[in-house]
Amino acid sequence: MPRETEHPPEDRSAQRAQERPGHPPAHRRDARRAHRLAAHPSYRAAAVVILIASVMGAVFASFYLDALGRPTARALAVGVVGAGAVQDPYVRALDEATSHGLVLTPFATVGQAERAVELQELYAVVEVGGDGAARLETSSASGASVTRVLAQASTAAQEATGTRLTTTDLHPLPPSDPSGLSAFYVTIAATIIGFVGTFQLRANARPLDLREWLVATGLLAVLASLLIVVAGDRLLGLPLPFVETWWALGLQMATASSFSALMSVLIGRWALLPTWMLFVLLGNTSSGGAVSPALLPQPFAFLHQWLPSGATVSALRAAAYFPDTERWGPRLVLLAWALACVTALVVVCRRRRTSPGAAD
Repeated sequence: MPRETEHPPEDRSAQRAQERPGHPPAHRRDARRAHRLAAHPSYRAAAVVILIASVMGAVFASFYLDALGRPTARALAVGVVGAGAVQDPYVRALDEATSHGLVLTPFATVGQAERAVELQELYAVVEVGGDGAARLETSSASGASVTRVLAQASTAAQEATGTRLTTTDLHPLPPSDPSGLSAFYVTIAATIIGFVGTFQLRANARPLDLREWLVATGLLAVLASLLIVVAGDRLLGLPLPFVETWWALGLQMATASSFSALMSVLIGRWALLPTWMLFVLLGNTSSGGAVSPALLPQPFAFLHQWLPSGATVSALRAAAYFPDTERWGPRLVLLAWALACVTALVVVCRRRRTSPGAAD
C-alpha cells in the first residue's frame, strides 16, 4: 500500500496558496516586491549615493596612483654648464635614464645656473668637465621628489658612462622638514577645515543671515589658520614663516569655505561633490606638495599654477626656503581665488535673497 508523503505545515500552506485561482506564483511576487523597493524614493536616493561614492572612490584612487604614486620626469628643468655640455655622454645618459624628461638649458657659468635655481627656474645644475668628470647640483627645497628621481637617474647614467661624479645639495631641507612636505600638510589642513567648517555651520548654527555668515566664516579662517600656524611653528618647529603662513592659510581656508557655501546655495545637498572635486581630487593632486609639478602628468602640471592649493603650496615653499627670490604669481592667484569666491557668494545670495546659513 503506497505511503502518503507528509509535508510541513508551511509547505502545505504555500502549496495551497499557489493552487488558488488567480494567485500569482512566488517569482512574480518577488519581482513585484523588488519593483516596489526600487520605486521608493529613499531607495532610489540611496542607490544614487552609493553609485556616486563608488565612482568617486575609483577616480580618487586612479588619480592619486597615477599622479602621485609614480613620479616621472616630464618637463624637468636642468641647467648645464661646460663646453658641449648638452651632448656630453653623462648628460645624454641622464636624459635617457629619465625617459627624455629633462629640459636642458645651457648656461655660461655655474653662478648663473645656481642663480636660476634660487629664482625657482631650475631644479638642478650639471657641470661637465673635459676629463670625464661631472658635478650634479640638486635642490631638495625645490622639490624632494625631483631630487630622488635625479639621484636614481644619475646612478644609472654614471654606471653607463663611467663618469666621475660629485653631487651637491644647494638647498638642503632642515631636520624639522626632512621630506619637504610641511607646506603640503598645512595646506591640506586649511582646505579641510574650510569646507568641513562650512558644512558644520550650515548643519548646527542656523539661522544666519548673509552678514552673520560672512562674519562667522571670516572668524573661522582667521582663528583656525592662526592655530595651525601656532601648532606647526611653536610645537613642531616647522620652517614656515609665521606671518606669511598665516595669511596664505587664511586665504586658502576662506576660498574653500566660500566655494563650498556657494555650492550649497546653488545645488543644496550635493555641494560636497564639486567642492571635493576642486580641492581634493584636482587641488591636492596638482598642488606640487607631495610630487613636484615637473613630475606630474597633464592636466595636473598645468593646473598646479592656477588652482588655490597649488598657489598656497608654492607661496609657502618659497617663503620658507627662497625668501629673497619670492614670486608674486602664487600670491596673486591665491588672492584672486579668495576674492572671486567671496564675491560670487555675495552676489548669488543677494540675487536669491538667501544665505548659506538660512533656515530650512
